[in-house]
Amino acid sequence: MKIRSVRTYKFSVPTGQRILDPATGELLCSTSKPWLFLELRTDAGISGWGEGTGEWLTEPVEAALHGWEELLVGRDPLPVQALCGDIHDRLPWRGGPVFGSALAAVDQALHDIAGKAWGVPAHTILGGRCRDRVRVYTSTSLASPEEAVAGATEAVEAGYAGVKGNPLETRTWPVDREAVDHSTACVQAMREAVGDRLDLLLDAHGSPTPELSLAFAEAVAPWRPLFLEEPVKAGSVEALLEVSRKSPVPVAAGEKLFTLADFQPLIRRRACAYLQPDVSHCSGITGLVEIGRAARAEQMLMAPHNAGGPLTLAASLTADAVTPNFLIQEMSRSWFDRFGEYVEHDWTIAGGHISLSDAPGLGVSVKARDIEKLPYEPLPWRQYRHEDGSWKGW
Repeated sequence: MKIRSVRTYKFSVPTGQRILDPATGELLCSTSKPWLFLELRTDAGISGWGEGTGEWLTEPVEAALHGWEELLVGRDPLPVQALCGDIHDRLPWRGGPVFGSALAAVDQALHDIAGKAWGVPAHTILGGRCRDRVRVYTSTSLASPEEAVAGATEAVEAGYAGVKGNPLETRTWPVDREAVDHSTACVQAMREAVGDRLDLLLDAHGSPTPELSLAFAEAVAPWRPLFLEEPVKAGSVEALLEVSRKSPVPVAAGEKLFTLADFQPLIRRRACAYLQPDVSHCSGITGLVEIGRAARAEQMLMAPHNAGGPLTLAASLTADAVTPNFLIQEMSRSWFDRFGEYVEHDWTIAGGHISLSDAPGLGVSVKARDIEKLPYEPLPWRQYRHEDGSWKGW
């Protein structure tokens, strides 16, 4: 069997969100988001699918994939790691969001082909699953305590184990205590409304100062969040380590890192409790599994990031299934409810978990004729500023 062709599909899906910056009134979250699918067709009639959704980097990731056609077409797709390693070793650069996302799409598609060729789920060729189902959480707005409670209640009713919101978004300057009070009130309201039926997770998006994140962690600790995600900007292990050691809430980080080498400083120093690589950015299923194995040696748990579509979820679940130190998987309820428009799948959510598919490969069938007709629009650049005009985002 040989790879015959490389094809990409980029299209936009509705986010169902319209979030405005309270300081500037600017739109913080686009009303649509681009997804990038890769199809590797073989001469045996088997197609493998992967996802390299790169948000603002969709075009360069797509260009990288087509630039690798001569490295893929005509090759045997079954030696997955050897083929991905061959691409990786030909590049003078290591990692990064563009190459990490492009290689992730290839790695996922090759695992999909291998599973389909052998008639087994992709997690079987990784050694077999160590769990029967995967714990999952979704998201809610922290715009107000009322909206937070509504989202948390809906998450419980939909069968999710947890719900995550973005705290401190209302801050208008770097040490805004009113933002701390607002976000704490939202978390308190959720805990009082749903009790212990739901894990509460908090994602600071790596944009507050360490001091503001620590003030928030201390204020919100009585309401028992599962973790505080990205309390500091990516790039300083020392800042992350300081917050982790002082915070009464466990810290999670890693969605903006790409290679095992990027994660090793966090792992060696146990700079946080939970690691959050994204299967569409960290070189795919292979990369996610490797990072999980390294983290296990330091008794760190995995809570993979996921801001992509159904192929990203399928690839994430494949890795989660074989990762002993897995904790919980991120996903979007609003997108999950629409996945049937883009793929055929057999997932169900109940009791805080999503089922694992036993279908061959990644376990989904892409509706190629439907997605190729969908429109595409680039993700607009975020305008995320304090009230004095200075930049406050990531």
